[in-house]
Amino acid sequence: MNEVKKVPSGTGLYIGNMNYYHKPLRHGKWAVTYEEWPEEDYPPYANGPGYIVSSDIAQYIVSDFEKHKLRLFKMEDVSMGMWVEKYNSSRPVEYVHSLKFCQFGCIEGYFTAHYQSPRQMICLWKKLQHLGKPHCCNMR
Repeated sequence: MNEVKKVPSGTGLYIGNMNYYHKPLRHGKWAVTYEEWPEEDYPPYANGPGYIVSSDIAQYIVSDFEKHKLRLFKMEDVSMGMWVEKYNSSRPVEYVHSLKFCQFGCIEGYFTAHYQSPRQMICLWKKLQHLGKPHCCNMR
C-alpha cells in the first residue's frame, strides 16, 4: 500500500518484478517465433508469480476484452505488459519495479512465492491463518 500511495491520482499503477527491454527468446522452453513476435523487444512487463495493476488498468483491459480488441499472446505476463503499454499510450502509468515479487522459491517478507509445491502452498496457507502472516515452508 505504501507504493500505491506514492502514485499521483489519475495515474495507473503497474508494480512487480519488471523486465525492461527484454528480448524474446528464440530457442528453448520459452521460445517465440518471429511470426509470433516480430519485434526485437517486449514491452515492459512484470514477470513471474505476480504483479499488481490499478483498477483503471484492469477495467480498461476488461473493456477491450469485451469489445474483442484484446491482442492475446501465449505468455500471460508479456500479454499484461502489452495491454498496460496500450493503456499507457493514452493515459499515464507509473511502472514500479519491486524485488518483493520473488522469482524463485520463498523468502520471508516477500509479496509472492514462486515454484511452491502443493504441500508448501498448504503449509503457507495454514501459517497465514494461524500466525496472521505468511511464513515460508521450505520443505522438500
